[in-house]
Amino acid sequence: MNNQISNTILMVRPVDFSFNEETAKDNEFQHNPTGIDVNQKANSEFEGAVAQLKKKGVDVLIVEKKPEYQSMPDAVFPNNWFGTDEAGNIHVFPMKAANRNIESQQLDQAISLLKEAGFKIEKVNHWQKELGNEVVLEGTGSLIIDRENMVVYAAISERTQKKAVESFAEIMGYETVLFQTRSSKGFPYYHTNVVMSIGKEMAVVCLECIPNNIEKTLVQLTLERTHKVVLISIDQLEKGFCGNLLQVKNQKGKVFTVLSKTAFDSLTESQKEKMSPFGELLPIEIPTIEFVGGGSIRCMMAEIFLPKS
Repeated sequence: MNNQISNTILMVRPVDFSFNEETAKDNEFQHNPTGIDVNQKANSEFEGAVAQLKKKGVDVLIVEKKPEYQSMPDAVFPNNWFGTDEAGNIHVFPMKAANRNIESQQLDQAISLLKEAGFKIEKVNHWQKELGNEVVLEGTGSLIIDRENMVVYAAISERTQKKAVESFAEIMGYETVLFQTRSSKGFPYYHTNVVMSIGKEMAVVCLECIPNNIEKTLVQLTLERTHKVVLISIDQLEKGFCGNLLQVKNQKGKVFTVLSKTAFDSLTESQKEKMSPFGELLPIEIPTIEFVGGGSIRCMMAEIFLPKS
């Protein structure tokens, strides 16, 4: 059986972090601030996040950008282009924005880190070659994968194309649960991982943002088949990033539910009580990265499921 939770994550230092105009076109969570040193704050938040994870015993591999590469303002979110599985595959996903597609230039550095850490790599799957040049499918931003039960959930958007999800699922052997979303402003959410998260025994989801009742019921019933479901509101999704969390474990097997401090503060005490039995809540303070980048802590962590060599 596949593992749902990893004890090793890959992160990318946000050397070029800044407001990304390309991605802001369909990401309602991004803001362009003035009067603050965004880059310095983001790098400080990144260091703090790494330190907290390592302190809990989670292995963290950090990709350092080569000076000769072009600017990568959103490189701090590697889970959108990079993924792994237990069969030894690395997955490289096609991004919508040109200045995000170039992030995959860091693949060689990621592979070097993985090999140094003792991981075995069988194959690199370039999904743009597999699915076509016009395809967009942004990794575990687009795909919420229940690895143990072989189900992939996806909210359709410009960055999560329906045919691409179906083709990916067919090739990988997953059942699909596809649905539309509508934000408080009336637009689809750019990524599924702001809407929901799946751990080993717990799932967090905003059903309120799924306008089609049939799709909403399908999502709920499929999740309830295998998980304890914690519901969040649209307000918590949009203002608190409460759907953008990830369960990880340390080398001793202890499970942590990693979420931002913003998300932690936005959850009710009742929600925290429901979540706590499934892993220690680990809030991490990344307000600048959230406010400017429009993504939260889950987006900063690419899970490593590769076997050890």
